[in-house]
Amino acid sequence: MNRFDRVLLIRHLAIVAGAVVAYLLRSELQIGYTALAIVGVGAWLNVGAYVFRTRESLARLCLVASPVIGVCSWAALAAVTNGVFSPFTLGLFLEVVLAPMHLAARGIVFVTLGAVGALWLQQAWVGLEGAELALLLRSGFLLGMGAVIYGVHARWQRAHEELSEQSSQLSSRLEGLERQLADERALASLGEGAARLAHGHKNAIHSLRGFVSLIEPKLADAKGGGAAALEGLKAAIDDLERLARLTLTSGRSDAAPAAPCRALSDLRQVLREIGISHPRSQWELRSDGTDPELRLPSHEFVEVLRVLLTNSVEATSGEGKGTLELRSHAREVQLVISDQGDGFSAADAERIFERGYTTKAGGSGYGLYLARKTLQEHGGRITARAGVSKGAVFELRLPLRAPEGAPPEAAA
Repeated sequence: MNRFDRVLLIRHLAIVAGAVVAYLLRSELQIGYTALAIVGVGAWLNVGAYVFRTRESLARLCLVASPVIGVCSWAALAAVTNGVFSPFTLGLFLEVVLAPMHLAARGIVFVTLGAVGALWLQQAWVGLEGAELALLLRSGFLLGMGAVIYGVHARWQRAHEELSEQSSQLSSRLEGLERQLADERALASLGEGAARLAHGHKNAIHSLRGFVSLIEPKLADAKGGGAAALEGLKAAIDDLERLARLTLTSGRSDAAPAAPCRALSDLRQVLREIGISHPRSQWELRSDGTDPELRLPSHEFVEVLRVLLTNSVEATSGEGKGTLELRSHAREVQLVISDQGDGFSAADAERIFERGYTTKAGGSGYGLYLARKTLQEHGGRITARAGVSKGAVFELRLPLRAPEGAPPEAAA
């Protein structure tokens, strides 16, 4: 039962109680059965409002009609039972009290003014002589009660709106925490898989080193880029071994401290690797010549670069061109990576960093997600947008490493 239903029930019971009083005092009030007829009409109209309230087309009409029925019924009863001196005028006060239970603040004003107007109209029909003071007092009480109820209701409404806003904010935060928890669980699952994979990689790396030692004498004097290919293979094996060790030692208290990151040096290292593994791709590096030290560790920065550059190379089928622009600022480094690949839509740009979302056939949807998470953990950020004519543009903002002994706010 909602508040409107309760109001209709209270109003109906009050009118029925008025009928009982009118019947018991009909001889003293000298009204006969007139009051019963008025109560009967008001009660049946109120029952009709209760019955038709569930119809969507009549719900608002019933909401407005209900207090009108009550005010008119009580005013009519007062008119036939001594006017302003009638005990039935208390019903008008009841209507003002019931108004905030199912009406807005404006409805309380209308009901209060309607009750005062009905009191004056019924008294005008009975006769104003000798009733002026009582009429003014009752009108004043009605207006005062309406004003108090209006103030309390408005204050309650404001508090309710504030609570609703706080509840909405808390719900949003809870949803964010739930998404973060889901991400952490997914990463924990990935971490277990990465540990198993790292163990397997260690054995495979030893085998690869053995194969390299067998073919190295034959390729050392070979022409046509054999030596460069061998050098690239060695570098790739070293990277695999380093990644395997980092994976297995991450989180351990006895793990070696991470190497500091030099933005330009690490960027050139990754470009050399990409050049060896994808010789037909062309990258142009533009920088201001500085080699700033970043807050995030070197191996994490290198992994982020590998993810972004590998995606760009795959988007251009290994033959496209791209540019990297590195600029140092007062507290951060700006890195812009542009390619001439297939690019993506504006809708994809909004979701491309979500966990599990990918625009590539056979993609996992974790590369860009992990890249952004890595940067965010160290105070950095990354955004993506479509290129001017084609391709994609990724912009990274990387905080600088604070000098040794600097206060905490210097790294903020």
